[in-house]
Parts: sequence; C-alpha cells; structure tokens
Amino acid sequence: MEEIHHPSSTFHHLVLGTAGHIDHGKTALIKALTGVDTDRLREEKERGISIELGYAELELPSGTTMSIVDVPGHEKFVRNMVAGASGIDIFLLVVAADDGVMPQTREHMAVIQLLGIPQGVVAITKTDLVDPEMAELVQAEVEDFLAETPYAEAPVVPVSSKTGEGLPLLLGHLEEAASRAGRAHKESPWARLPIDRVFTLKGIGTVVTGTLWSGQICADDSLLVLPARLPARARSVQIHDRSVQCAEAGYRVAVNMSGIDREQLARGQMVTKGEGLETTYMVDARVRLLDSAPGLKYGAQVRFHHGTADYTAKLMFADRSRLGPGESCFAQIRLKKKIVPAPGDRFILRSLSPVNTIGGGVVIDPAPRKHGRGEEIVNRLDILEKDEPTQIIMLLLREAGTDGISLEELKRRGHLQDGEIDAVLAGRELASTRESSGIVYLFLPEIVAGLEKQGIETLSRHQKKFPAEPGMKGEELARSMGLSPAGPAFNAVIGGLLGREEIAQKQQRYLLPSAEAKLSPAQRGYLEAVRERLAEAGPAPPSIPELRAATGAGDGELKLVLKLLEEQGQAIRVKPDLFFTPAAVDNARKITVDWCQETGRITLAELRDRLGVSRKFAQALLEYFDRDGLTRRIEDYRVLRKRKPEA
Repeated sequence: MEEIHHPSSTFHHLVLGTAGHIDHGKTALIKALTGVDTDRLREEKERGISIELGYAELELPSGTTMSIVDVPGHEKFVRNMVAGASGIDIFLLVVAADDGVMPQTREHMAVIQLLGIPQGVVAITKTDLVDPEMAELVQAEVEDFLAETPYAEAPVVPVSSKTGEGLPLLLGHLEEAASRAGRAHKESPWARLPIDRVFTLKGIGTVVTGTLWSGQICADDSLLVLPARLPARARSVQIHDRSVQCAEAGYRVAVNMSGIDREQLARGQMVTKGEGLETTYMVDARVRLLDSAPGLKYGAQVRFHHGTADYTAKLMFADRSRLGPGESCFAQIRLKKKIVPAPGDRFILRSLSPVNTIGGGVVIDPAPRKHGRGEEIVNRLDILEKDEPTQIIMLLLREAGTDGISLEELKRRGHLQDGEIDAVLAGRELASTRESSGIVYLFLPEIVAGLEKQGIETLSRHQKKFPAEPGMKGEELARSMGLSPAGPAFNAVIGGLLGREEIAQKQQRYLLPSAEAKLSPAQRGYLEAVRERLAEAGPAPPSIPELRAATGAGDGELKLVLKLLEEQGQAIRVKPDLFFTPAAVDNARKITVDWCQETGRITLAELRDRLGVSRKFAQALLEYFDRDGLTRRIEDYRVLRKRKPEA
C-alpha cells in the first residue's frame, strides 16, 4: 500500500469547502482547478446540479494539499452543505457574474460564519458570459455584501472556468490563505469520522466516506460505529482514491469496513477509534441566532445539524426565557436521538417550518447533567467556554467531590491533553492523586484530607466503643464515611492511609496501628477456657454449643474470643462452627501428605482411622484441605494437587 509521507514540518493538509447559490459554477470551477468532476450521481449529471457532496484534491505550488468539499447549492440541499462545511479550514465562496448575490449565497455565508471558518476567498465565476461593466458591478455587490460579515478583507477574484481567466490569481490567494490557516481539527486521542456516504463496491464490500475530524484511522484498526455501538474493522483506507496505511485528521477518507453490514450504516453515524467517547441526548453550548432569525422562546424546537447528523432538538436557555435575533447565550440542547460530540464542535440550527438557517453555536460540555436556568449554571459554562486548563481542572475536581475523578475522565470531560494537565499540576498542590485498582484518581486536597481525617476518627471512636474488637470491616468503615465500599474514593483514601501506615489491616479489618484488643477480666477468662478446651480436644474439638456449655460464655463473648484466637493464629476455622488448633490441623495435613505420597491417594476412612476420630472431623478436615488447595477430590478419595505440598 502507498503510505502518506510528510516531507517536512512545513507540510500542510487543509480542507477547502465551496459555498454558493445553485448553478453558480462551483463544480465547474473545481474541475478547472483540479481536473476532477465532483458530480458523481446520474441525477446530478442529468439535472446539472450537485445533490450530494463531491470531493477532489488540490495541490498548491507550495506543496500544501487541500481536500476540496464541493457542497450543493440548491436550498433543499442546504442540509448537505452544513454536513460538508463541518471541519473546513478555508472557504471558497462562489458567486456567478451573471446572477450576483442570491438568497442561498447569503444562507451559505451565514453557515460559514456560524461554523467559525476563519478565512476564505471569493470567486466571481462565469465572467466569460458578461461584459466587463457587469462583472465590475457584481464584484462591487459582493464586496458590499462581505462588508456586512467578518470577511470584509477576503479577496474577490473574477474567474472563468471555461477560459481559465483569473485561475492563477485565485490559486495565489488560496496559497496565501493556506499559509495563514490554522487547523480546524484539534488534537485528540480519539478518531471521529462523521459518515456522509455509505455504499457497496463489488469485490470490496462496504465503504464509508467522510472528513476525518480528529485522530487517525489505519488499516486493520478496530473501530466502533456510534451511537449504535457497532464494532467493525478497517480493512483498508483510501484518501482521494489512493490506498494509504493511515489517514490523519483533516483528510477526506474512505474506509472499507468488515464485520458490519451495509444495512447497519447510515449518514449521520460516527466511525470512531479510542476508548472513552460517549454518546449523548444533550449538550451544553453557546447558541447564537442570526440577525435575520425570529426570536425563540425557552424550549423552542429546532433542527440541530452536527457533522452529518440532523435531528430535532429543544433549546433550554440557561439565563433567559427568550433569545432575540442576533443574541447569544448558554443553552442546554436536548435531542431526540444521540450524537457523538466533543467540546469545540460547531453546529447549525434551522427552523422546522419554513426550513431556514436561524443560528448555530459551539459545544461547551458534551456530557452535562440535566439542568434548567440559574446563575450557577451560567458561571460553570463560562469557565468551560474560556477553555483555561487550570480553571477547568479545578471545576471538575470540585464537582467530583468525594468521588474523585480518574485521570482519563478528567482528560475526556475537560477535553485536555496529558501535557496540559501536567503543566497545571506540576509543582502545585492543586490536586491529590491516589491509585485504586491500577487507576489514578484526582481529588481536591481538602477533600482527601477531610476523608482521611474522617476515616482515622471513625476508627478511633470504634476502638473506644468496642475495645475488645477495635477493627472495622471495609463495608462498615466506608458507610460510616458516607462512601461506597467498592468506590474509587474509599479504595484510594484507604490505600493512602495504609501506604503511610496511618492505619493497619488485619484479617480484612481496618484499625489504628496502635490498636489492640482490650478484654475485660471475664472475657480473658472465656478466651483462656476456650483455648484450653481446643488444645485438650486435639483432632476432635468441641462444637460452638459445646464450648458455650463448657465455658459459660454467651454468644457475643464466644464469638469475640474465637475471632481473637483466629486473628492471633491460635485457632483455625475449619467450618463455620468448628475450630481446630494449628497443631491439630498441621498433624492432619502431614498424615494426608505422607499417605498420598506413599499410596497415591487417601480416603476419608483412612484419615479417620489414622487420626482416631469420628467421620465428621475427618470429613471437615479433608474439605478444608480441598479449599486450601492441598488436595483434590476424585469420587470417594483425595489426591494431592500438582504443586509442592506444605509439610
């Protein structure tokens, strides 16, 4: 396969998107610049218009390459235009000299502004069809039109696709724009490819195409199609009909996919690679209405265009009940279907009926909680919108509270890179890190300090209240701290205390290092009595009811002294209600090992006879040895497991 090679650090690849009214010559201009006819469909050929997105590649004299996205110009196809404009670095607005600025010219320019495309060039086409005076009038009209937009300084170049007039000058202005252009594709650990076309080729299989928004897709990569969560594999990858090993963000990409049916795929889905991407029914965003748009009430329904997805949504403003023409505000956008957003994604809003572009905006939080209006919401979104890593990290740590936030979640939620997080935290006590089950969690230092103090104080109170049993089970300790026993916060905090030896762990219980069981005189008497009974009985110890009767201890006292004897290594629980001394267990183990080594196996009756006890004690010991990994039962006998036995 042919691979993409980047010859130097000055190499650029950008996406150039056309815009303009129907039949103003966009496709003809692209063919004149590249030699590629982007009208692909039979209907496009017959009707002479671009219905679907067309694509070509343009290489400028400097070596900069551009993927040209030729978008349709007819009003009914504006939805496709929005899909093509997503991820564009430079626009090429086309206005015909024999027609001038038309309604869709204005709508396309509105979309360009709303999508935040930083710069572009305007081509006045079909100059061969009009006299010079008419061409000058149209150029003046275009310049007046641009003066009302942020693109008043954009160069305006008269051209003829038929004669070639003006094309070298147009290429020169595109070269200048490319040298100034930043990338529309922010670095990301995830690959996202919005699907704009799906088709099947004979002998090849299912193919999807789109502009790769972020990341990299390589042949043989494992992929996931969202939001349906369909796994697939990239059989091969192409860029402008060239097979490549890997495609990077900013390229027009075709991916031949295996492991997935053509019928499962559709425009609007997202091909992704990488862990942690979420699908969602809502996003928090900055929304802006065009000056020409009607005002919208809180909860207004609109069409929401994100990449190639186009869904009905509701707008829930964060600080007002109505958004007027030309105004902007924070809003929660609630969708009918799931999308795959990331912070910084641009979107377009269109009215339901009549269908017109009315506004757009930028995703601020791709995974928000459901909320309404309020100052707290506005302040939160203001921090996220400013995109200052320190403030974002502090916000997410505050919101995480006692649950903490994993490093991966912090990166995903804050749309942060490792280097940004490292730069914020280096040499500063802004966050405390703890590890739980191999995952690094971050907490506000005061949160960790408070939890650790609470844990130590809880153990201290327990020790004072129950001096004979100073340790606490993990579940009990976690609940007393208001935490989940299996949660990362409890594991992380306890791990830190254990690591610094501020607490200890014995027999799956936590206690202070200085804690010792303090027994009353009566309890010490019961403990000594039980120890004597077990020692005297050897391989045939008394049951718990027999111990209770022999010592006079109550249920609570007997449970306590047996637990202490077990923790101290003076008793072994062979069954829930049967305790042996370590000497008795060791003797039975030695007999079992020796007999198995001599004869290859041992039966219950053989162990019973050699110990001189009843069947119930021999059976209890053999079942204990099975659980302990010493023996393995086969039918009515035991054999040693294949490991070096403990003598």
